[in-house]
Formats: sequence, C-alpha cells, structure tokens
Amino acid sequence: MELARYFDVAIERIREHPVYSVNMQAASQAQQQLILDYHTHGPGHGYCASICVREALVPGLDVGSDVRELVHLRGIGREEVECEGLMAAFAERLVQHYALEREPIVWLNGAPREGP
Repeated sequence: MELARYFDVAIERIREHPVYSVNMQAASQAQQQLILDYHTHGPGHGYCASICVREALVPGLDVGSDVRELVHLRGIGREEVECEGLMAAFAERLVQHYALEREPIVWLNGAPREGP
C-alpha cells in the first residue's frame, strides 16, 4: 500500500510537469507500449526510472526502432534487486491512472531484462 501511495504522488508530479505531462498524455491516448527502464547512472548512484516508448526509425515502415524517454524520475531505488517489486508497483499505478490497455514492460539498465 505504501508503494502505491509513493507512485501515486510520483504520477501527480508527472501530471504537473510541463513536458512530462504532455508526453504521457500523448502516449496514453495513443495506447503506446510503455517501457519502464530501471537504471543507474554509475557506481555510487541509486536507481532512477524512465518511462519510454519505442518509435519506428522510418515512420510507416517496420525498419528498426528507437527508444524515446518520456519521463525521467530520480531516486526511485537503491539496489538492482529492488527492480522487480518497484517497477511492478509503478506499472500497476500507471495502468490505473492512465487507463492503459497494456501493462508497461520493464527493462533494466537500458535493455530488456533477461530471464523470468
């Protein structure tokens, strides 16, 4: 329950942000597949979370894709092992707040997670 409240507050801050709010509104209206990237900026730093989408490199053609960051949140976690629990809670709140049809997928340090 505490995690839900924590991420509810984070989402309210996203909604108040002049750029992040527009990015999230557009992505949610288009029902784009969101990616939650739990990542660190190096040794001695905690973990951040980015909300991203994949975009086609050539619009209209299925020729590769690039990841675009919509939102960047600092200080989400301290350790890599917290990724699964934190991002599951964040994904759940995003689905509820933005009426997403698909749950966000979780990446770790800029890449899809390996294994279950």
